[in-house]
Amino acid sequence: MTPDEQPERAQSPVQRLFLLARLLRARPHTVAELAAATGQTLAVTARDLRELQSLEPELRVLPGPPQGYVIGTPDLGGAARLTLLRGLDALAARGSEPAASLAPLRAALAAPLPAHVRAALPTTGTARPAASDLALNAVTQAWLACRPIRFQEWQPGQRRAARLHPLRIEAHPVSGDLLVVGRDPDHAGEVRTYRLGRMLHVTPEDGTFTPDLLDPAQTPALPCTPLPVRAERSMTVTLRFTGEATFRVLEGGHACLGEPSINPDGSVDAPLLVPHDAGGVPRSVLPWLLSWGPQVQVLGPDGVRAEWLRLTREAAAVAAQTPTRFVRHGAA
Repeated sequence: MTPDEQPERAQSPVQRLFLLARLLRARPHTVAELAAATGQTLAVTARDLRELQSLEPELRVLPGPPQGYVIGTPDLGGAARLTLLRGLDALAARGSEPAASLAPLRAALAAPLPAHVRAALPTTGTARPAASDLALNAVTQAWLACRPIRFQEWQPGQRRAARLHPLRIEAHPVSGDLLVVGRDPDHAGEVRTYRLGRMLHVTPEDGTFTPDLLDPAQTPALPCTPLPVRAERSMTVTLRFTGEATFRVLEGGHACLGEPSINPDGSVDAPLLVPHDAGGVPRSVLPWLLSWGPQVQVLGPDGVRAEWLRLTREAAAVAAQTPTRFVRHGAA
């Protein structure tokens, strides 16, 4: 038995504190994990943690349940910092993350870099209004603390009051918009998905809830959002991408697409796994296909291709019409 593994009666308080600090600098631990790693009781470990908190300013308490503890943050190399900075710039360029949330992260990542590297880094402009920053901060704090939130969902021409137990924040696989996924406490805990940009006046409520893991296959899809689904309830649509779309697909920015293959003419074929609708045609995916314009073709199945052809022809017919100009009262 090594000195670090000796029971409490053979370890001094100083030895125990040094052992806890070493474990917490390696990775986050709960009190139970620390007790098991050090061979101490929960009571002794909790007492030592309180003592360590008064001595170690970098010790952070992570929200639970159960609560975790960690000292400091892992050191990042120059290549890792530049990679993360490129990721933040990509989010800002797409407008999928509030700029005020990105600014302190960019500053923290860039600070240790040499001056000539910092001078060459691109600057990012404001991509979202301040309201999105406020909503993201409120949702994130509620998510970390397992607190319910109430808010108003903005819809064209109206606002709807809603409540949610936030369980996940993720990016839309196509647009990059932030989505908040959780359970609706007012409707038997049904899983709901909201766009962060449409959540107004987000306010955390009193009390907490017990989080549970969500099955991605049970997450309701927003319009134009082909999310992963179970194989037994899905179908594969074969797509062919041309023009600029080929680069977007080959870059791997669309998680809903399978492994692409390059054709001799430079076009790219890729499979898309989508859910079955009652009629056999995945209507939730058709608007996403239309968003690619002339840079995508549906190769099969025949039912999906026929529906896609019908919609594209209807869209072309509407585009060829001269729209009626209505006179607005008070307009110049």
